[in-house]
Amino acid sequence: MIGVLGPGGIGGMVAGRLAAAGQDVTIVASETTAAQITARGLSFTAPGAPEAVSHPDARTYLTEPVEVLFVAVKATDLLPALQRVPAAVLGNATVVPFLNGVDHLPLLRATYPAANVVAATISVEATRHRPGVVEQVSEMNAVVTTDEAVAELLGKAGIDASTHSDEDTVMWRKLAFLAPFALLTTSANAALGEARDKRGEQLRPLVREAAAAAGTRKADVDADAIEARLRGMPASFRSSMLKDFAAGRQLELDAIAGPVIRALGADNAPATVDTVRTILDARRP
Repeated sequence: MIGVLGPGGIGGMVAGRLAAAGQDVTIVASETTAAQITARGLSFTAPGAPEAVSHPDARTYLTEPVEVLFVAVKATDLLPALQRVPAAVLGNATVVPFLNGVDHLPLLRATYPAANVVAATISVEATRHRPGVVEQVSEMNAVVTTDEAVAELLGKAGIDASTHSDEDTVMWRKLAFLAPFALLTTSANAALGEARDKRGEQLRPLVREAAAAAGTRKADVDADAIEARLRGMPASFRSSMLKDFAAGRQLELDAIAGPVIRALGADNAPATVDTVRTILDARRP
């Protein structure tokens, strides 16, 4: 039995692929989303594949134990979402969080002391069009985790999953890429190409600060490779934070920029601090 908390773009993709691979999936979601999936099923599409409709058990609270629980909510929604999964019900399950940032791991371990909370990151372009209707937009769907059994489970569902033995490297490799990408595009209020034109001088210091923060945890992060990747990515790419900014939704600023500033101190992360201030100033009425 597999549980998925939060069937948005990422959670819906994971649930859809696991259900299509024959896994018994339980989705935990809001009342509206659970009702929609219960009535109509979960529709999932991916490039080069026909639409797959599954009918997972959808509930507003986890009421029966699962072997693995994937947590796929926004960092800003994590605390209320966890109310839907009682620790007594979850027991010693393996918990796989697909959240931005790094601070959620100790929180989940404190909330579920009997569970096996593993490090994991996911890179995928997926969107939820409406409750129960999810599309994987591009072929990219890569997961890195410290848990071999989780990687095997996801691999059988068509997800490119690999393992790394060092938890900090798993978490900080993604954050050291995501923080510059998200902060640069959101502060420019533009897709990556235009953001590079508008605030390109900030790209290198943002990458260097994120990599330096990773270094405080002895994570294996290559700043040069991250910068080259960001300079070479298609101009049309938009970060999830930019999409939230454009839609007026709450931003994951603390989850994404907070770990960098806390690791280095504000005086040693001037580019990150300046970019966060730019974003916050733009959100003021």
